[in-house]
This record gives sequence, structure tokens and C-alpha cells, in this order.
Amino acid sequence: MSGPERRHATAEARCGLAGVLSSLDVLWVNYPARESDALKPRQLHVARRCGLAVPDSQVTNNPTSVREFAAAMDGPLASKALAAAMLVESGQLQTAYTRRVEPAELDDLAGVDVTLHFFQRFLPKAFEARITVVGEQVFGAAIYAGSDAARVDWRSDYQALDYAVVEPPETVVAGMLRFMRYFGLSFGAFDFTITPDQEWVMLECNPFGAYGWLEDALELPITSALADLLTTGAPVL
Repeated sequence: MSGPERRHATAEARCGLAGVLSSLDVLWVNYPARESDALKPRQLHVARRCGLAVPDSQVTNNPTSVREFAAAMDGPLASKALAAAMLVESGQLQTAYTRRVEPAELDDLAGVDVTLHFFQRFLPKAFEARITVVGEQVFGAAIYAGSDAARVDWRSDYQALDYAVVEPPETVVAGMLRFMRYFGLSFGAFDFTITPDQEWVMLECNPFGAYGWLEDALELPITSALADLLTTGAPVL
């Protein structure tokens, strides 16, 4: 097929298959359109409405706005990917990890104007937590970073991590469940920073977040909970 024919055929196949599958009266974990609705900036807005603490954040491609935001934060920023954190470059799979942006780096923000960037206040951390929600069940894993890289983004150095089972505060659990109901999600992997004064601050919710390594390390029955949900759960309307 020619290029235009291939693009047309691909679009027709995707639309037809998705249309048939999405019409089935079954429980999705998760329904694709609802996952697509859970964009990071909207997540933070909804999380605050649900009673969860979130970091001061900015989405911009204006270097002047970044400097003004940093001045208001009076400290380092975190720079994060808004969409997929994985990309292929020179045939190699690369991960766009969270970066700590120091005040001295703000003099040169070349490239910020190319597209939108996501900045947040860089929070002090006692530890971090990955909270996996399956239906109404909550599975908490505390993540303790043992290297400088892991303290910025724990995904960058798994060998430096220690884990422990943790129970989020009841107010945090209630907020997460409200968040899940708002977006119509059956599964979500929430990332939290727990500050030195024990405030739980939600960073994001990944509607298809990984959990297997935490299940193995802490014997959390997440897969069993997912199996139970898929066999007994009702469709989320």
C-alpha cells in the first residue's frame, strides 16, 4: 500500500476493533478512554478537589515564567515528562527521568520554548510510596532511596532501594478512592512523596502502573486482587 492507503487502513482497523471491544458490557481495567482522560495536569486539579495534597506545579514553554515560578518556590524545581517517559534514541530505549533543576541552571533554559514542560516544587522527602489501588483495595509500599540519583527519581537506581509495607492515612485513602471514582478507574498506581513532617503529597496516578516487583518484595497480593476484580467486578459506568 502507499503511505496514505496504509494510514487509512490502520485508522479503519483501529477504529473498528476499538469500537467493537469498547461496546462489550464487561469490566475494563481500565477503560482506555478513561485512562486517556487522566492527564497529569488534570490529575493534580482533581486530586486537590478530592482532598489530596499536591505540589505547586507549572506547565509552560516560557523561560521567563519558569524563572518566576522558581523564584516563588524559593528553591530547586523538579522537571518531569508530561506524557510517555520512554523514547527510542539511536536504537536504544531511553527513560526520561525526573530531574532536579537547581537555581543556578535557570540562567540557561534553551529548549524550553520548543514545547510544553512540566515543573514542580522539589519536595524534601522522608521517603516515597507507591500505593496500588485495585477496586476498593489499597496496597501500600514505602520506598526508601539509598543513592543521590534514587532520591531524585527512584526509577533511576532500583539497586539502591529498600521497601516496606505501609498503610496510608485514612484521609489519603479516602481521597484516592474519590479520585478513582471521578475518573472511572478500577486500577491505579499512585506515587506519593512523604515529607519530613509526614505530609503525604500526591505526585501522580499511573492508570497502568507496574507493581510486580513490589508484589514480590513485600508479598502483596495485588495479582490475586486483580483476578478477583476481573471475575467478580461489575462494569464501571
